[in-house]
Amino acid sequence: MDAPNASARGLEASTMGLTTRLRRSACRLLMVSALALGVAGAAPDAAARDSAYNLLDQVKAHSQFTVFARALEATEYGARLADGGTYTVFAFTDHAFERLPLSVREVLFQPQGRVWLDKLMAHHVIPGRATSSDMFGQIQTVQSVQGYPITIEGHLKFIRVNGSTILQADIPAANGVIHLLDYVIIPPSL
Repeated sequence: MDAPNASARGLEASTMGLTTRLRRSACRLLMVSALALGVAGAAPDAAARDSAYNLLDQVKAHSQFTVFARALEATEYGARLADGGTYTVFAFTDHAFERLPLSVREVLFQPQGRVWLDKLMAHHVIPGRATSSDMFGQIQTVQSVQGYPITIEGHLKFIRVNGSTILQADIPAANGVIHLLDYVIIPPSL
């Protein structure tokens, strides 16, 4: 009778050993996940303070923002984002710009389209530093640098800015923060 009991005890110990190892692995995974989330959550503010790049340099450094950088430099906003002040920039990707009608894309960088380009870029810059943590869980209307209303909807899993979704949030710069958008924000006057 001792042999079956010993077998059962050995199986029980083996099962407990496996369970313990699984629990330890799960705990390690949770700790690594928590650490990663903690670092990801803390990094934007710390990196923003430590970043040597101003907003314009940071936009120019990203390959997804070539049209946005060109538009900034063609307007007053390039100098504004390079010279100082704290801003939040909602930068559209080159792909987002390509979604605009061809007739609009062609005229924006022409002399006759300069007024429209200025209005367009004004809709992508707000005063102050607004990180994703400032936007989650609320719907708010803020003013752009030219006083245009910008509606920010901070949902549980995503943030929308005038209907455009933030693809990448909290790209740090010395004088603000950049959020990557999937669509161009079109001012009502265009």
